Amino acid sequence: MSITMRVMRYVFILVMALFALEVFGKPAAPVGLLVNGLSEPLAIERDATRFTWISTDETRDERQTAYQILVASCAERLASGKADCWDSGKVDSDKSASVEYSGKPLSQTTRFWWQVRIWDQSGKYSRYSKPSYFDTGLHQGEWTAQYIWNGTSNQNNFAYFRKTFVVTNKPSLAKVYVTAHNDYLLYCNGQVLGRGPARCDPYHNGQYNAYDVTKLLKAGTNVFAAMGHWVGTWNNAGINGRPAFLLEARIDYPGGSSSTIRSDESWRVLAHTAFIETNATYFPVMRTHAARNGSYRWTIPEETAQHPPVFAETNTAESGGSRAAIQFDSSREPANWQTIGFDDSSWTSATIVDRSYFRLFAQMAPAEREQAELEPISVTSTNGAWLVDFGRCIDGWPKLTMRDNRPGDKVRMEYFQMTGGRKPSGWDEYTCQGGDETWDADFGRHTTFQVMKITGYKGKLEPADVRGIWAYSDADVAGRFHCSNDLLNNIYEMCERSARQNIQQGIISVDADREQAQWTADSWNIGNVLLYNDHDTMMIDKVVRDYAMAQLPNGDFPACAPAQRASRIPEWSMYWPMLLWQQYLFSGDETLLQEMSPRLVHFLDWIKSYQNPTNQLLDPPGWRISEYAGGNLPNGGCNIATACQYYENLRIASRIFSVLGEKNQSDEYLRQAEAVKAGINSHLFNGKYYLARTDTNGMFPLASTWALRFDIEPAGTKSKILDTISAPGKPNIGGYGGDAFYSGVLNAGGGDFVVRDLERYRSMLKENKANWETFGPGAEVNHAWTSYPAYIFLKYICGIQPTSGGFARFDIRPEIGGLTFAEGTVPTVKGLITTRWEKSAGGHFLLSVTVPANTCASIYIPKISKENFVMTESGKQLWPAKPGIVDSGVLAVSDEGSFIKCVAGAGKYEFKEAL
Repeated sequence: MSITMRVMRYVFILVMALFALEVFGKPAAPVGLLVNGLSEPLAIERDATRFTWISTDETRDERQTAYQILVASCAERLASGKADCWDSGKVDSDKSASVEYSGKPLSQTTRFWWQVRIWDQSGKYSRYSKPSYFDTGLHQGEWTAQYIWNGTSNQNNFAYFRKTFVVTNKPSLAKVYVTAHNDYLLYCNGQVLGRGPARCDPYHNGQYNAYDVTKLLKAGTNVFAAMGHWVGTWNNAGINGRPAFLLEARIDYPGGSSSTIRSDESWRVLAHTAFIETNATYFPVMRTHAARNGSYRWTIPEETAQHPPVFAETNTAESGGSRAAIQFDSSREPANWQTIGFDDSSWTSATIVDRSYFRLFAQMAPAEREQAELEPISVTSTNGAWLVDFGRCIDGWPKLTMRDNRPGDKVRMEYFQMTGGRKPSGWDEYTCQGGDETWDADFGRHTTFQVMKITGYKGKLEPADVRGIWAYSDADVAGRFHCSNDLLNNIYEMCERSARQNIQQGIISVDADREQAQWTADSWNIGNVLLYNDHDTMMIDKVVRDYAMAQLPNGDFPACAPAQRASRIPEWSMYWPMLLWQQYLFSGDETLLQEMSPRLVHFLDWIKSYQNPTNQLLDPPGWRISEYAGGNLPNGGCNIATACQYYENLRIASRIFSVLGEKNQSDEYLRQAEAVKAGINSHLFNGKYYLARTDTNGMFPLASTWALRFDIEPAGTKSKILDTISAPGKPNIGGYGGDAFYSGVLNAGGGDFVVRDLERYRSMLKENKANWETFGPGAEVNHAWTSYPAYIFLKYICGIQPTSGGFARFDIRPEIGGLTFAEGTVPTVKGLITTRWEKSAGGHFLLSVTVPANTCASIYIPKISKENFVMTESGKQLWPAKPGIVDSGVLAVSDEGSFIKCVAGAGKYEFKEAL
């Protein structure tokens, strides 16, 4: 080999070595970039822009020590390193969730590009992340579009809108911003863009959506088309603001020019559509209920009013339905009215309406869409009707193809949530044109059914001609649970699915039949299922804001928001602080805590006025609902549920003000919490179990579990209380109380009892594979109130619980009673947390844990062998500790009584009880 060849070879080796040092010696580049909780959002509010990312390095104890964020006005500037909007510089911090933007003011309706790099604990920096973008939206005074409608104001009101426009050349970026009250379905050049907005209070927290139509627009003529719908009959299911449609499109061209398309009187409108609006049948039919003492209704302004409505006290009964039957006459449907070539010259000009008192914000909650077309498991003919069974109860709408019907034939679809004609949930009717035709009854959330009864259908209905469209808000489901008990596995799958399918129109809607409303307690039960199983936390962010905007002048919250009328249930109001804190634990968003802290103080000041100064317990007014939907826990007076929730609210307030750096306020709330705890133990605990009320001596298992849930019991009494409440056998609990009951028992170590008691879910699995409102079929049977096992299993059986914002720190404390193994995954803003534990045939214990980078976990390994307990991690003995043995990533080990506690940084760990 020549000298030249040798030199070239050595140079090549040196270059490759330097390259390897550069690439492989660095931390991995961040991934999972989010802005305001979403990946590449198409519209955000500019007042608080927050960045989140994930570190993926699996090295033991890998942690971020600094970060640098670059934000640029275009991708080219970012690629060249010119962060003309913001260069944070190197910031010494381990924070990677909800880092606030601190650069130049961001302009409206603009796309910005950003990336981030991090430094590890050795001072090495990563490559920058792949570039990502976010788009800004419109503030209240920046809209140039006008609200329009169709010139009518009847309830159950449908309208079709069209606007043709010319695009001079292919745009570089085209965005459309749109909202309606109540609903829209939007098309661009005949293609569906989406439906929305999230159900909201338009006077305080109105929502609008954004779509990128850059690829859909072409040089020449284009068209926006939309269907609008106004309900006008809501009570607890929403706000009956005036009907309206609003759209503004911003189109940018290469070279810097732009144009705007806006809703105004130039739009064409069809007021009398194929939807029959007269003589509407509402579901539930003539729903009425007695108004509770202290209920509230909206005072709606006239169209010319300039001020938002206020809550006014009322004791009148409520009536009206959450939805009307859809009656669709296909002969009145203009063919292809959503497309460019349609002639709308016979349509009238849109009517401009004054909705200046609406307040709009970019929707962060997941949008609703069709998720799947389900095939029927059976199609049978009986007594002139077709029965179509989908095997489980879903939320959605039908899709039906007709081949032999004649013009004017009416085909009716009746919906049943269970087989055998049980639990009817309304009907819809389609008037045929004749010949081959398909009705896809797509207009957002519709109804709930397992079985459809179809009458008026001519010819033979083949299975391929009918589908059940399963629809719900988008959910990026990454949670997982599996264990040694198939019943629990089936319960988890049913509960996760039921919770997800009842997230409709951007609210936690409980069910798609009777209520279709977002109640406070339901938001807690179902919201936690979302947090523990979905990547997206913004649904709960909206829930928190919905209630915050509806806060009453005295500080209390209505029991349902957004709502036209809502009962007051102060006991349920105490779920709002719990939801606020839970959202922070999962998102890490300190700005939310800062924004909501005055409302928290206002609420706690109000409810404190009902605290008894002698026993420190609460006796608030309003409907009392400590147990509901089938249970027997006494309500009213100074009861255990109210007292325990008040204690937890005060603890949460103390934690929130600690995060915000307000030490004096934090200490004061903690002092108040300890006083309430002492009052509970002095006046509601008899040494064996907790009393339901101060004036009741009976033993109700749920009463004690409220205290066990929040660790209120005196030291050394937990096992005695657990023995007392489990001795009678199956407890009497309703749908709502199960969350507190199972949480309390599992938190106290009663896994054996819970696994046995969960037999009560078998009837749901057997009948229609959906959650019920109670543990018997008397109430609603597609009602996600009882879906809490889908988070409780992950929280307690797998043991995964956040203890600081954005899972920067978390506990893993598995409850292993009643099972031989369990495994689960929880998606977080730091990455996936996974656990798997198993009891061996010899009674020994193995626990596998994945701790994401830039987090710290407190891992509690139960002592299966009470004597001579020896524990190893990845083959190294950790307990009893041996001098000189160092286990990378394990920061501390201590004896916690029935557990060995290991504090560990990032990494994968294998804890094992040594043989």
